[in-house]
Amino acid sequence: MKKTLAPLAWAAIPALLLSISACNGNATGGSALTPTSNAPAASHGRVHRKIFSTTALYSGGATFPAYGYNDGAQPVGTPGPGQATPGPGSILASYGGTGTIYYCLTGSGFGRSTFEAGNTNGQSTAACAALGATPTGFGAAVDPPDFAGSDLAMPSTECCASGTTYATNRASTYGQPFEIPTFGGPIVFATNALGFSVSPIKFSTWTYCAIANGTISNWNDGAITADNGGHSVTGGTAETITFYFRSDKSGTTYLFTNKLNDSHSGCNQSFGAPYNTAPYASASRNAAWTYGVNQLWPGPSSGNFVGASGNPGVLAGIQGGEFATGYVEGAWAASASPGTYGAIKQAWLLNQVSGKFIDPTNASAVAKSLSAVKGSSIVYGEGSDGSPLQSSTPNCQLYIPPSVFVTPTNAKAYPVVGLSYWLFYGTNLGVHTADKTTLVKYIASSAANQVLSHYEYTPLVTGVHNQILKALNGHGRVASCLQ
Repeated sequence: MKKTLAPLAWAAIPALLLSISACNGNATGGSALTPTSNAPAASHGRVHRKIFSTTALYSGGATFPAYGYNDGAQPVGTPGPGQATPGPGSILASYGGTGTIYYCLTGSGFGRSTFEAGNTNGQSTAACAALGATPTGFGAAVDPPDFAGSDLAMPSTECCASGTTYATNRASTYGQPFEIPTFGGPIVFATNALGFSVSPIKFSTWTYCAIANGTISNWNDGAITADNGGHSVTGGTAETITFYFRSDKSGTTYLFTNKLNDSHSGCNQSFGAPYNTAPYASASRNAAWTYGVNQLWPGPSSGNFVGASGNPGVLAGIQGGEFATGYVEGAWAASASPGTYGAIKQAWLLNQVSGKFIDPTNASAVAKSLSAVKGSSIVYGEGSDGSPLQSSTPNCQLYIPPSVFVTPTNAKAYPVVGLSYWLFYGTNLGVHTADKTTLVKYIASSAANQVLSHYEYTPLVTGVHNQILKALNGHGRVASCLQ
């Protein structure tokens, strides 16, 4: 059953709550969102009156994995009957603990900041903003939050050495962090349907790189036409490409720009024929990505480039903008029913090894792209910047460098993928420790894998799950990472 993520009127975003009202998932891994009012009544057909209970858990952060976490059900506001609970069938609704888990979609940067700095900046207990709005807080009952989500693992500049944000604000009371990968998924180029004469639209690596760096700004460009078998995707009409990027600190942006920056399979490779001649490269145009890698979008940001907050904000911009595209996590794109300019589609990208364009909703292709991620891929105690975190419990920070999956096995440039993480406190002082333990065990289980099969996400392999459970349970003389 489809649900609808309606285009957001940008002036109205701060007042808008998007939550879930229909069944979860479909055979292709997507489900969609329906805008509802923030009435103090039903969430998913039930009234929840006990959310002031001490059993409730509060969290927030990354939007990339959040459709799988809670079905996109944003708990807008502060604790009260109107906060939406996780959508039925989602990870947080199915984990098996006693406490309801509220996950506020804020983006990775905001999520890590709240986890590391707490109410020194008021973020834990400030109201959870509506989807697509600038994040304000987790909407938690108390500080600290129970955990946070991020698509970018903690860098050494944030944790855990003396003087870092985490060490200054959290470590003395809440111990060293427990950081685990959760699951992966594709980052896709979403488009709307109306006005296009070709479906699905196909992008070679050269072409999507040239769109991202601003070299290509029109849908009638010869490179796009060549990618699509010589057919103009707009029927020969010149139409400007509106490109939506993340305006917030985003792990999705970090993963996406990491791919663009790659010299083997991304935009900085040495392109061979036919991409080194017209209608692709010429003396005046190239696909190189010169902006580097960052969680804040470092590329073009004016003209036809438009910023939006979170994966939901980017998706809403594409739904409401004719001839728009942008980078967004696949499950969000798959979730959306038609907006102002038609159904949301996902561009097919080129597998440079096979020479074929591949549908990003192809679960086996995405899983294959992450097949190099194994238990042995984990680098313990390392930050996402490649430097040691200097944690006293490095066995509790399980990091998988993007270099492991930036060039998919036997695919080279297809698809663009990423992983996400949960951040827990190592010392929980008896607060919701049992439910957090249950949640960690659940994300590393076959039951959670089955839940993810209904979304456009890819579970991690058993070898990674085993290492998560090993860290959770403690081994030898090393204590459990979650106490």
